Amino acid sequence: VVLEHGQRGARPPRDPTMSPAAPDLAPAGDEEHRFFLAPLRHTKTLYLIRHGEGYHNFFGERDREMYKSEKFFDAHLDPKGWAQCAALRQHLERATTHDGAESLLDRIECVVVSPLMRALETAVGSLGGDHLATEEARSAESRVMMRATSEVEGIRPGHPAIAHRVTRTRAPLPFLACELCREHIGLNPCDRRRKTSEYRAMFPGVDFSEVTEEDDVLWGTMNEDNAAMCARAHRFMEWVMKRPEQHIAVVTHSAFMAAMLREFGATDQLGCAEEVQAETRRWPNNCEMRPMVVVDPSGGGGVDPMFFAGGDTGL
Repeated sequence: VVLEHGQRGARPPRDPTMSPAAPDLAPAGDEEHRFFLAPLRHTKTLYLIRHGEGYHNFFGERDREMYKSEKFFDAHLDPKGWAQCAALRQHLERATTHDGAESLLDRIECVVVSPLMRALETAVGSLGGDHLATEEARSAESRVMMRATSEVEGIRPGHPAIAHRVTRTRAPLPFLACELCREHIGLNPCDRRRKTSEYRAMFPGVDFSEVTEEDDVLWGTMNEDNAAMCARAHRFMEWVMKRPEQHIAVVTHSAFMAAMLREFGATDQLGCAEEVQAETRRWPNNCEMRPMVVVDPSGGGGVDPMFFAGGDTGL
């Protein structure tokens, strides 16, 4: 019973003509504890993944000036980055839902990936299929997601071809490149992308239809500040919420991922505890996967096939 000024009082005596009261199964709670219920169709689950370690990370973290080097234009993953992808891949192949009844890979409906080399390599390296030997790749061209690469010392380590990922629910799992989730647009060559035609040739299993420009017309035209990155993150979220899939893996970059989490993550205004805010806003590690639930209170969701109206429906 809520009394005047919102103070909680004792329950009134029970009417003996009424049925016995149900036991109070919920213990007394914190009056400041907030919850937020929203229709499922206005939510999505995103599996945010930062790319694995690239050569620009390895050298740039030791000397920040190396981030400005043309040597690391559209940087590849380094050997550690590929190893991180293999570790994430193993985790994904073992991971299940909380009750152990469903594989996480079977739940993911689509992989959205930034059209930069390190993100594309991370996406196919962790969420793609088996590695293919040279002869196998030649005889199974339609199954190739990424073509084999040769080693270029200090630029890329070389890697065998990778096949499509086939899950219990997707044959194959679709991969879609999206320019909106690329890294900070500035002046560092590592963040300048290649021609779309080069990516199509290297990653025949990735859909580049959403990347409409052949050349990178954005890099070098601006140096995005936080407000601009958050505005782009907003456009990306609107694009995601209009998609039909409910569970989407997003392979992106640390600065863009951090901008998303700053713009849409846990805040004091939402009544989020400090530990939840810290967990949400922590800077992501290379190849970290962070499952997040997105709620769109503006009503941008699609049709929920699980919803049933009741009443006279179906009678």
